[in-house]
Amino acid sequence: MRLRFYHANLLSESIRENGTPAFVVQEGEIWCDGGKIIFRGPKFEASELLRTTTSPQFDEEIDCGGDLLMPGMKNMHTHSPMTFLRSYAEGLPLDRWLNETVFPMEALLYPEAVETFTKVAILEYLRNGTTTIFDMYHFEDSVAKACNEMGMRFLLCGNVNLYTGSLSDNESRMRRLHATYTSPMGGFRLGAHAQYTNDDAMLEMLESLAREWKAPFYTHMSETKKEVEDCKAKYGKSPVELFCDLGLFDYGGGIFHGVWLSDRDLALLKEHGVGIISNPGSNGKLASGMAPYKRILNAGVELGFGTDGPASNNALDMFREIYLAALYSKLTYHDAIAVSDEAFLEGALYGGTQIANLDIGDAADFILVALHAPNMQPKDNIVPQLLYSASGANVRMTVINGKILYHDGVYICVEDVDRIYEDFGRHLKQIKSKRGNR
Repeated sequence: MRLRFYHANLLSESIRENGTPAFVVQEGEIWCDGGKIIFRGPKFEASELLRTTTSPQFDEEIDCGGDLLMPGMKNMHTHSPMTFLRSYAEGLPLDRWLNETVFPMEALLYPEAVETFTKVAILEYLRNGTTTIFDMYHFEDSVAKACNEMGMRFLLCGNVNLYTGSLSDNESRMRRLHATYTSPMGGFRLGAHAQYTNDDAMLEMLESLAREWKAPFYTHMSETKKEVEDCKAKYGKSPVELFCDLGLFDYGGGIFHGVWLSDRDLALLKEHGVGIISNPGSNGKLASGMAPYKRILNAGVELGFGTDGPASNNALDMFREIYLAALYSKLTYHDAIAVSDEAFLEGALYGGTQIANLDIGDAADFILVALHAPNMQPKDNIVPQLLYSASGANVRMTVINGKILYHDGVYICVEDVDRIYEDFGRHLKQIKSKRGNR
């Protein structure tokens, strides 16, 4: 379909002479043809083109009512099916949270449940303006099936660990996923859960795949102080140093969290082209610590953002993530301008896809954010408004691959939202029943 989105304000990024990001807002339009943007520009240019004989014939024209068209949020680290564990395990640090509550429940999962739990997450992503997710979880095909059915752009991240089968099982699964998911709408990236959930043989297998495919590598890393101290006690190295020495980052990649990082770690990440996808909501809730944003950016390391899973956050709202990141940064450095507002917004819109090596170019992925709302008045300085005032509740429309999937409270991507909620409750009851019988 050819769609025209008009009577809008457009948020556009530019780069200052010193290389830092800047954002500007102007009246403008977006035109889509299928999954691609064929025009994105100011109102006067659109008017000139519309007067020509070669002007497109649109299937639908959407009046945006003066609200803000902007790129969609990129949630570049999440565990979507963990909606079933939202608010299940509260008040625990990461190691106890995982081992005492999460892992035992996850052992009871099955493909149909994972598919439904993922669909509930997608409803939340769309409602909150997220257009791409980078998901790490079990039953990857069930996650992919839900995303494909509902139109969500996704990357699957390898979730290799000692609980997901033998060495050969994990290698076979990585090879199959690598061969199966190869499109911009549904891709795969090599990865592992973490250093502490793998052994040396598993890490060596992953390094051989990274070398064979010349592939970037992704993993949870330096999330807690205990994780880093335990790795140093075992190997005499930090997790970053260990993975660099093993060759896992020889082709770049990214780490999720990146809270406890030395200057040496940051230098190695920069040298290897490895970015950091930060998860401030989860890190704060689990009392893991907070990423050193100023040091990360000063080191020249790419920064992106994700929510982490809905069990540790407990929300999937990227507007909330950059709000928390900005506030935590100010508190960490006791400096109200420790990091520019633009750097956080840039990380949420573009940084994560750079880290994930995902080129979506002129793909028609964008959102409409309500400016005619009390929390967005006045409208003079849009970047701090998006960072400190806006939330997912301001999102009026989410467009992915040229398709309107959510618009003013209506999910156009599914026929029966209530059926998804009913299936969710049924699967959750079944899992809790099994858990109670053990």
